[in-house]
Amino acid sequence: MDFSLIMYNLNQKSVKMSANNTNLFYFFKQFPDEESCRKYLEKRRWGDTPTCPHCGNAQKIYRYKNGKTFKCAHCKKQFSVKTGTIYENSNIPLQKWFLTFYLISLSKKGISSIELSKTIGVTQKSAWYLLHKVRYMLEHRNSDNQLRGTVEVDETYVGGKKKGKRGRGSENKTPVFGVVQRGGRLSITPVPNAKRKTLEPIIHKRVKKGTHINSDEWWAYTKLCSDYVHDVVNHGRKEYVRGKVHTNTIEGAWSHLKRSIMGTYHRPSKEHLSKYCAEFEYNYNTRNNSPEIKFKKIIDKNLIRVSYRTITGT
Repeated sequence: MDFSLIMYNLNQKSVKMSANNTNLFYFFKQFPDEESCRKYLEKRRWGDTPTCPHCGNAQKIYRYKNGKTFKCAHCKKQFSVKTGTIYENSNIPLQKWFLTFYLISLSKKGISSIELSKTIGVTQKSAWYLLHKVRYMLEHRNSDNQLRGTVEVDETYVGGKKKGKRGRGSENKTPVFGVVQRGGRLSITPVPNAKRKTLEPIIHKRVKKGTHINSDEWWAYTKLCSDYVHDVVNHGRKEYVRGKVHTNTIEGAWSHLKRSIMGTYHRPSKEHLSKYCAEFEYNYNTRNNSPEIKFKKIIDKNLIRVSYRTITGT
C-alpha cells in the first residue's frame, strides 16, 4: 500500500488523525508488507508451535516451501494461519485487514465504508463487507463476566429512516437496552421492545445478583428489588440525581452512541444495528487502552469464520 496516499486520504476525511500520525508510522514500521503480517499472525495465534485447526495436533506439522502452507501429519489436511479465521477465503490482503483494525482502534466514532474504501484502496462494497465482518466478530465474542458494583440500566431509541416523536416507543426507531458498571464495562443490545419480560432476563444474565442497580421510574424495572438493591430516580418529576443515585453514566453512553451512529453511519438499518452496537460497546470498554492494545485485542478475536451469507442473510 502507498503510505503517502493513505496519509493524504486520512487527512482529508473525518477520521481525525492529526494527533495519531505517529501511531500510523508505528503501524507501517511494524507491518511494511504482507509477509510481516503473516508472521505476526502466526506468532499471535500459535506462538512457536503451529497447531492444526482441523484436528488440534501440534506434534508433527510440516511447512511447505512457500512458507505459508502447512500439512498435518495426523489428519493429512493442509492449512494456513488464515484457516478457521475471519480472513479465510478473503481476497483482501492481511495488511489491509490489519490497517482496518488499526483505524478502528484509532477512531472514537468509527469509520464508514466510504472512508475505508478510499483509505485502503478497495471498493465501497468490499469495505462495507470487511467492516461488517469485524463488527460480527466483535458481536459474537465470548463475554460471560457479569457486571457488579453499582450498575445503571436504561433504554434508548436509535435509527429509523425518518424522524419520529421522542421518548419511549419512538416510532420508526429501534429500542436499544444497556447496562453499565460505573467506572467499568458497558453492555448494549437492540431489543424488540422495552417490556419487563424482555429486559429482566437480560439484566439477570449480565448483572450479578445482589448488585446495586440504578434506573429511572420505567415500569419494566419495578420488580428488580427482589434480586438486586434497586434505587430509582424519577425523571417524570424532574428528579435526575439523588445523592449517588442517578443514571448519568448510561445516558452519557447513549449520547456518544447516537453521535457515533448519526455522525458516521447516519441511519443504519435495523438488520445491522446489533453490529454497530457491538463496535460501539467494544470502543467504550477499551476506551482507556492504547491503539496498540486495542489492535491486539481485535486480532485475538479473529478465530471465527464469517461468510457473506452470514452478514447479508442472502
